[in-house]
Amino acid sequence: MKIILPIFLTVIYTAGLLLSGNVSKKLGLTVSDNSYVNGQVNYQIILLIIAGLSLLTTYLINKENFLTYFSFGQISAPGDELKLFGIKQGDSWLKTGLSLCVVITGITAIFMYFQLKKTDVDWTVLQGGIFWILLLSLTNSFGEEMIYRVGLVSPLKGLLTPTMIFLISAIIFGLAHINGMPSGIIGISLAGILGFVLAKSVLETQGFFWAWVIHFLQDVVIIGSLYLMNKNA
Repeated sequence: MKIILPIFLTVIYTAGLLLSGNVSKKLGLTVSDNSYVNGQVNYQIILLIIAGLSLLTTYLINKENFLTYFSFGQISAPGDELKLFGIKQGDSWLKTGLSLCVVITGITAIFMYFQLKKTDVDWTVLQGGIFWILLLSLTNSFGEEMIYRVGLVSPLKGLLTPTMIFLISAIIFGLAHINGMPSGIIGISLAGILGFVLAKSVLETQGFFWAWVIHFLQDVVIIGSLYLMNKNA
């Protein structure tokens, strides 16, 4: 039951997010002339509410582990080897985290650049949208890290092997992005790979600092690109 409960709750929270479209429309909060921003703000409200529920249930399931992982943790802690990302045994997460920030953000930026090339982009509109892009990236990355990393790593630590915890986080996080950018199986796979390494960072540093920072940078690129694509919306 201790293993099944946090996984079940995370799946429920994911279903809630995937089905939140109609609810976010009913909120109808208007903060900008851009409908994309308004839609995102309404969605982020729902995401943060669900993230709050996730944090509460995670705390109730295992208070001791929660108090450990609900922190920035040890940002220079040594990590275990992960050849896919070029991480060697004992590499400091300060080195690994900075490297992943550059590499993963760079790959995301290249992908989004080719998406932007398909549209008539006016880069000057970024000046007026940078506040919303940064704010939405902060809330989105924080909310998802609380649900898919802290909400799984914290209660499952000591009950499953690290690799199994990473895989569970990767699978559910991947499925949560079935309608993301990119969508479908490619989006699920890329989000799953990212979810795996972010869960690894949380477990090994005993905190969500690197997971949040890396995720935030990806969201800046993606949300910024979507803002440009919907500049006339």
